[in-house]
Amino acid sequence: MQPPATPNRPRNQGEISAGTVVLIGASIRSAAQSANRAGFRVLGIDHFGDIDPRQACQEFWILNEFVTNPEVIRRFRSFPHFVVGGLTHGDDLAGFLTPPPTIVHTSPAKEPGSDSAVPLRNPDFDLWDDPHWLEKLSKECGLNFPNFFHSLIPDVSPPHTSHKRWLRKMEHSCGGLGVRWHKPSTSFTPACRDSQSAHDHPGPLGPKIEANADSSLVQMKDSTTMRQMFQEWVPGRPHGATLICNGEDCCLLGVCRSLFTHLSDLPFVYRGSFGPVPISHSLQERIHQLGLKITRETGHRGLLNIDLVINRSGKTFVLEVNPRWSGSSELIERWMQNRTQIGSLFGAMVEACNGAPMPDFKPNHGRRSTSVGCPWSEGPQYLKRIIFARQAFQFSQDVLAFSTEPSNESRFQSAFFDLPADGTWISAGQPICTLVSQIPRGTPTNSFGLDKEKGPMHQHRTFLRRLFESAHS
Repeated sequence: MQPPATPNRPRNQGEISAGTVVLIGASIRSAAQSANRAGFRVLGIDHFGDIDPRQACQEFWILNEFVTNPEVIRRFRSFPHFVVGGLTHGDDLAGFLTPPPTIVHTSPAKEPGSDSAVPLRNPDFDLWDDPHWLEKLSKECGLNFPNFFHSLIPDVSPPHTSHKRWLRKMEHSCGGLGVRWHKPSTSFTPACRDSQSAHDHPGPLGPKIEANADSSLVQMKDSTTMRQMFQEWVPGRPHGATLICNGEDCCLLGVCRSLFTHLSDLPFVYRGSFGPVPISHSLQERIHQLGLKITRETGHRGLLNIDLVINRSGKTFVLEVNPRWSGSSELIERWMQNRTQIGSLFGAMVEACNGAPMPDFKPNHGRRSTSVGCPWSEGPQYLKRIIFARQAFQFSQDVLAFSTEPSNESRFQSAFFDLPADGTWISAGQPICTLVSQIPRGTPTNSFGLDKEKGPMHQHRTFLRRLFESAHS
């Protein structure tokens, strides 16, 4: 499972209105832009430091530099903060922003009208990292859960199950960077991404990071002591369901297909999402019931992402849950904006964090949802595609110039995001940028290659060719 990530409850204020917030994640761009639309002033921290997230932030820090700067840490502690993207050891990194006097696992109930802080960590924080708990809730809602077990031994043999394949997952990993096929005779080396300078694409920190409550000094722990979870592989189509929760109730906002690619010995590296996609009414109800159980047992407020796999026979398996902004959140937001339901998903998330009743943007628009495809069978769909470097090269925005020229042949509204600064050296296998396209409803899937998870990339072949050719210049 991915790290539980601190639930999306704002820190240091009982309630929060539009003001200053701290966003921390592997990439904060989409959340920061959404926060801007809601009127927030953003202090940002992420791994990459691309141009557009910097532009969306009043102040921005590269994560590796932030955790070694006690002065900035102390200053950022005075503002509410949210984990808005997958982080290796995200729970520990968020701990840097926790004021020492209030680092506790439980806190007294808030008195009416008081300004006491909402606790950073939910009293049931450990539940998020407990697959037994998630398995129990999933099965209670009529959903399946794959077989799994834990071990500190990298080459441990799984329980005897003939003709079954197993995955080995580092519990504190994200984006597929800690997932490999389990080969009992092969030693395990945690995934790590390159970091050359503050202006390059720095990778997640390899060793575990902790914050000292008194001095905020960075202390390292040997990452080899981290537990591994072994999970039976479920063949099928992966999906991510996005819900919004207010501590007592929740609403299913949409479901997107999750796209993955193979990089080196990493078979399931996240490379984008597509959606929202229509699902049956019965599956909507089961996902909503699971979200409701999770919300009420943990008191979670904010966005909730549930990773699912639907196999050929139609069975749905729950893989994990993450209480935070996810990679597909911006696609759900775009669809809801198109349907004039919200202006900012981040703004709606903050309202939910304040305990506001579930808003009136129920996807069904008051209609009875009895048929397959309701309510996400209407409106446009969106493709998010992360483009990875095939080999090391120095990025130049000159290769993007043509993408702003109008095309009479294009049926898709596309734009590039997460752009590195000119001159950034990008290693092979690292993300270059992100392509987001709006796809008209009813477009045959074979016209843009979605059946092969390629999306509407045919109109960008010139871009890709010029981009990869630049590696030789």
